[in-house]
Amino acid sequence: MKIKSIKYILIAPCILLLYISGKERSSYTPQDVEIKKTWNSFLKAVEKKERRTFKGLSKTKIRCYPCLENTTEEQAYIAQLQETDTLWYDTIYEDLIYVPIDRFIAQDFDLFFNPDFVKLLKERETIFYKQDLDGVFYWEILVTTTERTLFHEGGQHHFRFEKCDDGWKLNEIGTIP
Repeated sequence: MKIKSIKYILIAPCILLLYISGKERSSYTPQDVEIKKTWNSFLKAVEKKERRTFKGLSKTKIRCYPCLENTTEEQAYIAQLQETDTLWYDTIYEDLIYVPIDRFIAQDFDLFFNPDFVKLLKERETIFYKQDLDGVFYWEILVTTTERTLFHEGGQHHFRFEKCDDGWKLNEIGTIP
């Protein structure tokens, strides 16, 4: 008799945990489902080099600091700007950082989305973070692309999508740190 009651005491919490975990899984909002579909479409577009699809998933300009330093020429330009322009910070963060999507596709798409990088984006853990900034809804998608080691803090790439009338649109690519 005592063994039967212990069995029920042990089984009841397990059933409760299964019930709760099932509830969590089914509590995705339509926005959660939408952004995951958008992310999968984004990954497919960059993997298959579908530039037209990529453009359709993006705003007309994207904020992209890494785009400013993809080549040695770009790095030299930024260094020169910092040395010669007293307003270099404003120039970078109010102007240059916003890259027209057509220019990104022509100059940066292949540099960014090489096969090794796309593989990391598909295989590594992806964190979805929802934001509401002044009534504008965003999803920040974080992918750890450089693992942490004893001597390095690791790094992530982030992709921010903004809610627009015609769906979620990429509006920023960046790195952390």
